[in-house]
Amino acid sequence: MSNFIQIKNILEKYDKTPKKSLGQNFLIDAGISKKIAGLGASADYGVLEIGPGLGILTGELCGVYKNVAAVEIDRSLEPILKENLDKFDNLQLIFGDILDADLQSLFPGNEKINVCANLPYYITTPIILKLVKCGVKFENIILMVQKEAADKICAETGNAISVIVSCYGGAKKLFNVPKSSFYPQPQVNSAVVKITRRNTPAAAPRDEALMYKVIDAAFRQRRKTLVNALASGLNIDKAEITAIVKTATGNENIRGEDLDVAAFADISNMIYMIFEGE
Repeated sequence: MSNFIQIKNILEKYDKTPKKSLGQNFLIDAGISKKIAGLGASADYGVLEIGPGLGILTGELCGVYKNVAAVEIDRSLEPILKENLDKFDNLQLIFGDILDADLQSLFPGNEKINVCANLPYYITTPIILKLVKCGVKFENIILMVQKEAADKICAETGNAISVIVSCYGGAKKLFNVPKSSFYPQPQVNSAVVKITRRNTPAAAPRDEALMYKVIDAAFRQRRKTLVNALASGLNIDKAEITAIVKTATGNENIRGEDLDVAAFADISNMIYMIFEGE
């Protein structure tokens, strides 16, 4: 099932209309699906697919991975997915919200795991944060997102999501995907991004959760200097945070968008030491 007529027929068969509320733009291009499925794939790996939609990519994943766990929030797609994917015995379909899922329980063994996902813009950042913070050491995270989101993810500095991603792994935009590859067609083009987990972390925070809080506070009020953003966002005395920022960066007037993840780790480590001493 890979052409527009087939897609329309199966949607009509099950009286299914794409839901705007879920950002449903179904991938219908079999060539793109095959290309994505082959990125970082191994017959010995498991793969987590987020948002299988109509199962076009899912079928390709089942052909190249040992185990496939596909999480879909829209239960109304169940009969379509079962019809399209019934022949695969290495597939586990889970219906629910990926943000609520216990990802560690999906692959209880010691196998290496990749992620493949076609993410709507409105939920891109929360899902990426879930993946990098959940504790599962995914080998590769392969995402199809709006081109604008891809550019942000792959930037070294300038926004919170790129800084957090860079702590986990190296992000690279691989290729663009035209609007015509989806039904219904979105208003903008997409791009495929591959995040490869680092064997050696880019930063060494003593408390990773604290570092994430520092990054979040730094970008929550982008017009403020880092000192003012952290003082208000973390409820820390301004004089103390000024000294920390100046020691870590040499510039008490710097903004969060100018720092990489290593600098944020240094700042969070200094904050950690102060709190531990109290």
